[in-house]
Amino acid sequence: MAPATRRGGSRWPRGEPVTKRFKGYQDDPDVISFDFTYLRRLSAFIRPYAKPFAACLVILFLSFALALVGPRLIRLAIDGPIADAVRGDGVETDTLWILGGAYLLATVLSVGLGYWYGILTALNGQRVVRDVRVALFSRLMNVSPRFYDRNPAGKIVTRVTTDVENLNDLISTGVLQALFDLLKILGILVWLFFVSPELALVTLCATPIIIVTSLMSRRFLRQSYRLVRSRLARQNAFAGESIGGVRVTRAFRQESAVNNHFGSLNAATRTAWIQTVFHFSLFFSLVDLTIRLTQVGILWTGGSAIIDGSLSVGRFLEFWLLFGMLAEPIRELGEKYNVLQSAMASCERIFGILDEPVSPPINEQALVSEKGSARICIENISFAYSKDYPVIRNVSFEIPAGETHALVGPTGSGKSTLLALLSRLHDPDQGRILIDGIDIKNLDLRSLRRRIAVVQQEVFLFTGTILDNIRLFDGQISEARVLEALQRVGAMDFVKSLEGGLGADVAERGATFSQGEKQLLSFARALVTDPDVLVLDEATASIDSRSEALIHKGLRELLRNRTCLIVAHRLSTIRNADRIIVLQQGQILETGSHSTLMAKDGAYATMTRLA
Repeated sequence: MAPATRRGGSRWPRGEPVTKRFKGYQDDPDVISFDFTYLRRLSAFIRPYAKPFAACLVILFLSFALALVGPRLIRLAIDGPIADAVRGDGVETDTLWILGGAYLLATVLSVGLGYWYGILTALNGQRVVRDVRVALFSRLMNVSPRFYDRNPAGKIVTRVTTDVENLNDLISTGVLQALFDLLKILGILVWLFFVSPELALVTLCATPIIIVTSLMSRRFLRQSYRLVRSRLARQNAFAGESIGGVRVTRAFRQESAVNNHFGSLNAATRTAWIQTVFHFSLFFSLVDLTIRLTQVGILWTGGSAIIDGSLSVGRFLEFWLLFGMLAEPIRELGEKYNVLQSAMASCERIFGILDEPVSPPINEQALVSEKGSARICIENISFAYSKDYPVIRNVSFEIPAGETHALVGPTGSGKSTLLALLSRLHDPDQGRILIDGIDIKNLDLRSLRRRIAVVQQEVFLFTGTILDNIRLFDGQISEARVLEALQRVGAMDFVKSLEGGLGADVAERGATFSQGEKQLLSFARALVTDPDVLVLDEATASIDSRSEALIHKGLRELLRNRTCLIVAHRLSTIRNADRIIVLQQGQILETGSHSTLMAKDGAYATMTRLA
């Protein structure tokens, strides 16, 4: 069958699901069992605030006690002074005033307790949510880069925002209120037997029906909420990527196609929500039907007992009010189960990230890497992103302190991967990298990376100011050092021309700057830390000739007494390197200075002539 063409020029096989077209946004795999270990793990975040949560529980019990007082006061009023007045035995207004005043006092106290309960639960929930979000974000800052290869940015953002916030209701009222509701149901049932055993037995007949309804609904609600969370995450992921790539979309006139794609994802999310609402509404309707049928039974049995004189009107009214109090936590348990299912779907994903291993692994015996001249030795390292496709194969070379070495080779030869291994974004599968004779795996990661500055071809600028982006929000770096770095890389005139200078606003990803200007700022960012090792990953590939001349003028002095490793796109920028290493398919093909390699007339000489 020929592929169908949709408006906007996009083509895909007719009827193909949207998740097949966008493999990066497929639904997360289902977790088959409902794992209450998530609640135990969540308790680690709740434990520091045990006392405020205990205070909430005390308030709930006090509120419950006050709630039981109300029906009893009404019963005493009806069966006492009101019944006496109906029989013509006189009216005891003093007793009626006392009972009314007691009821008013109980109501006022209940309202006050409810006020403080609301404040405490909100504070407790936000404290725990804050801690969870901090822990989650901290883990995201320390996971392997491969994690980001597997997960779109929009999906990760959903974990940090929507999924974490989804825990607020669970933490602030969900678990605590659900526990209390169970105790409340048990307490009211016991109290009902004291009021009227016959009517209490009628109430118990509804219990098995509600339990069966809950168990039947549980499976469908769990699956529905998991599906909603998954589809919302992939919708957000696609939206974030589409907004970031809006210029490409417009350049190729694919706005309609992207809109259609987003519409498909949005429709899938809507369908998941509709399924959830259907199951949720059905569950509540069945519970409500059961409660109303029970009320019919109570009315019939109680009315008959009143007629034959075995039950007073006041006692019946007390039972009726208490049953209303029993129906309330039953309905609330259904609502809390709804919250629990939604929160558990979020917990699966949150703890999935928290379970991601820290990369590289923490070495408790790590040595501090002291600043100073850096000698780099790479010994027989091999590395593969996928087991069957090695990127680096038995590569060995040494960079004496203060020298500049350059890596050249075709795309995919392993140049950027070598730089990532040096910064310990990855660890080699075999072999080792040494700085000053010490394996970098045995060095404290923070002190190691303080000695290394990396400049990449694709510069990422954060929303903020020029100053923020150069010192990366590190207040210990003075403005004087920032200005010095800008001067050395030749960016001072550019920054001075901006309104606000160092305080000039930077749009998201530096959208208002040219590629050359962003690259100059990245050089200043690298040099402001006074690194021992400079790593340049095709750093001048997008710089115009004038900017390149400015940068080389500043780097000429800065590279002195620093060890530098350069991945070069423009071969003209590495002519003065102390040594050039030519890579091909992850292996060293030839090495030497520019003149030596040109005289050899090998792969490097060929690349130079073709450049």
